[in-house]
Amino acid sequence: MLLNLREYHRPKTLAEALALLRRPDIRTVPIGGGTQILAEAAREVEAVVDLQDLGLDFIRLEGNTLRIGATTPLQALVEAPESTAYGGGILAEAARETAPLPLRNQRTVGGAVVGASGEQPLATVLIALEAELVVFTEPESPRALRLEAFYDYREALRRQGMIATEIRLPISAAPTGASFHKVARTPADAPIVGVAVRLFRGVDEACYGVRIAVGGVAPRPVRLREVEHTLEGQPPNPERFRAAARQAREQVNPPGDFRGSPEYRREMVEVLLQRALVDAARRAGFAW
Repeated sequence: MLLNLREYHRPKTLAEALALLRRPDIRTVPIGGGTQILAEAAREVEAVVDLQDLGLDFIRLEGNTLRIGATTPLQALVEAPESTAYGGGILAEAARETAPLPLRNQRTVGGAVVGASGEQPLATVLIALEAELVVFTEPESPRALRLEAFYDYREALRRQGMIATEIRLPISAAPTGASFHKVARTPADAPIVGVAVRLFRGVDEACYGVRIAVGGVAPRPVRLREVEHTLEGQPPNPERFRAAARQAREQVNPPGDFRGSPEYRREMVEVLLQRALVDAARRAGFAW
């Protein structure tokens, strides 16, 4: 509950919404479905700007890009043909893993991505899929940021009165494999560790465009760039994947908590990455 809330606004234009957010005399935040801000119950919030009338609820293919509006409910991402087909279904799977059904009908894609925790499945998968987040701090001045870069500047952008309007995902003509594997206390729980992989099968039967993202090892999901470089341009085989998984284990430095020690999380990164690589290679059509 927002105990100090004094104002509710539902603007019709992006310019109006940004003007409301940038007022210096009242602490104002944007909301889509409102689930996250209500859960946080931040006492400093005095006004909210509801984005539901800005026309940001959409999922559509345009050329070689899949565009997802920020106020699209997570459940729409689970059900839409465009998202269920993308990456062999990994996008819909990640949305399903991010929240239970009642919350998926209310929680928006933009709210989930902007406020993502370090282990959130959707953010982890989107980083592996090379997603861009389009943000505005000024009308008519959009910035398309790779999601991992956005998380580097998330707090600074929020202080500027940022509005995220959409997520953009590239579509490749190359045979593509993508996979997400997690470990959790129960199947319904949030992941302790999650690993997402995306790769392409080249005409020479080697792996290209390798992207690996790991959740649950830092305050935000992270890419394992050195491991990606190890696999880039190489044909897949079990020993190469085992070596890459061992390399990943050595490159993460996770914290520990009541759900898992740092040693356990490192072990899970190795196990899950090996599984995800095998799964992604199979989905890309490699014969090995």
